[in-house]
Amino acid sequence: MNSLEGKVAIVTGGTGGIGKGIAAQLAARGATVVISGRSAEKAAAVLDELRASGATADFVAGDVRSKADMETLAAQTARRYGGIDIVVANAGGNDDEARSPEVRGPFANIDLARVAAVVAENTLAKLLPVQAALPWLQRRGSGSVVFVTSEGGRVPTPGQTAVSTFAGGLIRASKVIARELAREKIRVNCVCVTVVRDSPSWEAVFGEDSRVSEHHRKQYQKIIAGCPLGVAAPADIGQVVAFLASDDSAYLTGATLSPTGGLTIH
Repeated sequence: MNSLEGKVAIVTGGTGGIGKGIAAQLAARGATVVISGRSAEKAAAVLDELRASGATADFVAGDVRSKADMETLAAQTARRYGGIDIVVANAGGNDDEARSPEVRGPFANIDLARVAAVVAENTLAKLLPVQAALPWLQRRGSGSVVFVTSEGGRVPTPGQTAVSTFAGGLIRASKVIARELAREKIRVNCVCVTVVRDSPSWEAVFGEDSRVSEHHRKQYQKIIAGCPLGVAAPADIGQVVAFLASDDSAYLTGATLSPTGGLTIH
């Protein structure tokens, strides 16, 4: 369980949902974990849990769409803890907009200008933290980058033009980056998720303040009914990310894993 002892990890969107589950699994394996997000209040609750388990954990506020914020995140992490070994690009750019019926819906009805803006924002949100941390990974002489994105980038799903475009593009980009960085022993892999309970996406669909379309809700209900191994919790995704972050996957780069409980098979 100490496979990440001595490693320093950044997790964007680590103040809740999937990111919190990832941070907890990295910490459980001995990593120092720096979570990032826009809410110091949410971060405080997560830090309390991580520290109560004996982990070294910290928070640096930032918006993943801001180059300056992500450079500050990387610089402060490296300054406080001596370097960076792991970057988990988990946070999205504008998830509320991505769920709106004008963006997520039948192709004939969506607003393509809004779709293009969501694609750009969400792609930037994944790439900026990695680029900002890259100089410190290079100084280490090795490292692990894990992109967390949607299974919609691998499986054509009606109503998901925007998701398919940015997640599919990110998967391909991760392979380009993996090829570029392989000689520096920096591994780059993708984790593609579908419905995950106890996450913002779950609350957006099933919470009391749900505003998603009926089509969106029915898609989620169909996915839940069709997962042979059940619906994932954030910790389930965290375990896959922790594997990719550790030397247990030292010979794996440019890969895309889909922990979808048997819903999709590749």
